[in-house]
Amino acid sequence: MSLAAETLGRAGGALMAAAFRLVARVRGTRALHPVGVCGAGSFMVTPGPPSGVVLLDDPGPHPCMVRWSRATGKRDGRDIEGLAVRIDGPAAGDVLLASTGTGVVGRHVLTVRDLHHHGPMTTLLPLSTQRGPILLRLDPVTVEADPPTAYRLLVAAPGRRWHERGRLEITWTERDCTRRHDPVGHPPAGTWTHPLWARLRDPSYTASQQVAAHPIEPEEQA
Repeated sequence: MSLAAETLGRAGGALMAAAFRLVARVRGTRALHPVGVCGAGSFMVTPGPPSGVVLLDDPGPHPCMVRWSRATGKRDGRDIEGLAVRIDGPAAGDVLLASTGTGVVGRHVLTVRDLHHHGPMTTLLPLSTQRGPILLRLDPVTVEADPPTAYRLLVAAPGRRWHERGRLEITWTERDCTRRHDPVGHPPAGTWTHPLWARLRDPSYTASQQVAAHPIEPEEQA
């Protein structure tokens, strides 16, 4: 990584960390996605060309724990949809996905959705693998369920077409959970975070986690 990129990453990471730390302390809980619902799920995958990514190379099942949430935690209005997945077993690792578009540019752009409306979610930033960078995408199958109980798993390299690779089935509880996720330090087996993205993201996660993740609902915002 070039000196300019590293400097930019460190500066951006420091600014994001300061903002996350302030919001978390004011709220007394997570800076973002403070309210959610947790469940248990399982991935079944159709392997493609060997990638070194266990989740994509092994048909599974790959058990996981899942948390669905909205970015601001508001109970109405438009918001960014999010899904945090902790994969267990040989493919173990954390993945965070958020509502985005699906096009070449749109897959890297956050989008807001109305309450009870669900759509595609991607990792937003690519994961590094031995075959090059990839993005993961989940599309809801059961759109009438809230949150959806099944998603299609798709994979793409940046700027390339999506390929469907499997399915995620989820059984939701009626409860939230205090589980933290670390997609930078604990990515799925066979993937890693590019140093630039790590410089940008890791400080903000660290800052936010200095406040306990109480599963409480924030006051309504105007």
